[in-house]
Order: sequence, then structure tokens, then C-alpha cells
Amino acid sequence: MTPTRGSGKSVKWAGVRIAGFYVVLFAALAAAAWYLPAARDLILLDGIGTAPSGGPSGEITRTMAGGVPVEGIVPTGWESVWVTAASLLGALVIMIPVAWTYILIKRESGYEESVVHTLLILPVAVAGIVTIVQGSLALAFSLAGIVAAVRFRTTLDDTKDAVYVFLAIGVGLAAGVQALGVALALSVVFNVVNLVLWRLNFGNIYADQLHRTGGLGLGAVIAGASSTRTAVGFGDRAHARNLAPDSLDQVRAQQARMRTRLHRESPVKKERKQYSALLVYTRDPDAVRTLLPPLLSEFAARAQLAEVVEGEGDGVHALTWLVRVREGVTEAQFVEAVRSADGAGAVVGAEIRSLKELADD
Repeated sequence: MTPTRGSGKSVKWAGVRIAGFYVVLFAALAAAAWYLPAARDLILLDGIGTAPSGGPSGEITRTMAGGVPVEGIVPTGWESVWVTAASLLGALVIMIPVAWTYILIKRESGYEESVVHTLLILPVAVAGIVTIVQGSLALAFSLAGIVAAVRFRTTLDDTKDAVYVFLAIGVGLAAGVQALGVALALSVVFNVVNLVLWRLNFGNIYADQLHRTGGLGLGAVIAGASSTRTAVGFGDRAHARNLAPDSLDQVRAQQARMRTRLHRESPVKKERKQYSALLVYTRDPDAVRTLLPPLLSEFAARAQLAEVVEGEGDGVHALTWLVRVREGVTEAQFVEAVRSADGAGAVVGAEIRSLKELADD
């Protein structure tokens, strides 16, 4: 059986490392805001808002961090250098745990090194640009024209990767307006929500750890969820659920393997729809390999062992045959024959499911 998601000491240590990084980062920012008054505006966004212009009419003027009027492009002097450097460095550091989260979640499938680099570089670039244009409307429009002229043709295979990129832009914007506290909050909340959804398999109907649906079994994984309506079987359904993959990537891979085998059997869609998947659950796979062939030759016009899923907890394994039931034989008769043929009690359950859902091109 495929290793379960989120298992192992390495995954646990990764979560501890991310949490510890945030604790250290929060403590460092809190200490800087407490002991360095100049850093307080950079972290807590105290400087952005409204302030009296000093005119006789009491007009209100927008200000940036540190009370600098928006009409000024950036703070001048050496202060602007360290403020900008701190903003850029802060954006980079805050995105490091987000990059760790991406690596942890995407390590099994869909991992892109370029996305990791983008998560670290993009917020730095955005923060620098925002620092330059936030005080000048003319520069802002100039930047919009430049960006419109440059066409980016990079596409992301996973739409969720785009969310990471949006977060990187948000962190960069917050750092650019000298609001590292806001950037840190964005990073923390994003990582917490992302890790919880991933760890609990939220939205995964095949392995629902929140028990809203109870999850689907191995048969539904191999043959498709719609096959449950016509499935015929016997035995404890817990075996099927325990053997099911616990990530959507594993589900897709298992279905892809079965679809490939089905298409190899026949290039004609109408013929492929006549095939089914026979799953036999047993604690003695060798005995079942000896028991089933005579039965398969009697009840199936075509039979091929497609996959063996090894169990862990209760020691139950699943053997899956790709079969085409003979004319005049029903699925119920086929499964009952498997039950009756097992005199030694090697078979603890069996089910047969239509593969019509996988037969489409």
C-alpha cells in the first residue's frame, strides 16, 4: 500500500520547523518594534493613514510609513536605504516558510522548482517596485504601461500554484508599503489554512478524514466513484476503505494505471465498457492466486491480474483482476462463485465493479 499522506517523522519535523520559524520571526519583529521606534512604523503600519497638513484650512494629507507625505516618492537620505532594505529582506524571510509548505505538500506530485524560486523572488521584486511608485502617481501609471508591454507566457499545471503566487504578490505589496506585520499575518494564516486542508484531506471524497461522507473504498478508487451504484460484493467494507489511497494524486495515479490497462485490452470503446474490475480481499494472496484461475476461466471470457495492493493495519491485501464476464453470467453470480469456491477461508471479501467510467477516450 502506498505510504499515507502526512506520515513519518520527516513530515512531523517539517511542521515543527515551520511553526518554530514563525515563533522566532514573530519574536524578532516584536523585539524590533519594542526597542527600535524607527522600526515600529515599518512593522505595524502605524505611519500609513491621514495626518493634518498644517494648512490653515485643516486639510488632510495621505502619508506613508514614518509620516512622509505621499507626494514624496520615497523617503530621502540614508533612512530610505535601510527602510527599503528591511522591507525587501522582510518579504524574503516571511516567504521562506511558505516555500517550505509548498515543498511539503507538493513533494509527491506536481512539484515545480521554479515555483519555489518564484515564491522567494517575486515578493522581493514587488516590494521594491511598490516602494518606488507608492508616492508617485506618474510612476505608477508608467509601471502599468511597462507591465502591459511585457507578456508572460508561463502557465501553471496546478491552479493552486497560482494561489501561492498571489500570496507572494500580497506579501510583497505589504512589505513595499512598510507593513511587515501585515505580511507576516498573511503568511501565517495562509500556511495554517493550507496545511490543515492538506492534512485533513478536505474535499477528498476518497479519503475523508472529517467523516462527512465516510470516504470511499478501493473499488470506487479503481473503477470510479459512479461504479458504487452497481457494485456487487460481500465481506467487511472496512477492508476496502483501509486499502484506499489517502491523497488525490495517488487516486489519479491508480485510476490512470487501470485506464491504461483497459485501453490496452481493446481499442474499441464499446468493447471496453464490457470490462469490470474484480477485487478480492485476502490475508493469503498466494492461496487466492491458486484458487481464482479456474474460476475465472469458467465465468470470464477474459481475465488478467491488473494490480495487487498490499495491506498494513489488518493484514488484508487486495488483488484486482481486469475481467470481461461471459454472456449469461451476472455480476452477482460471479461474486457468489468466488465466495463458494473458497473452502479454506482465504477470501475475506470480494466485489466486482463496472469500468464504464474509465472506458471513455
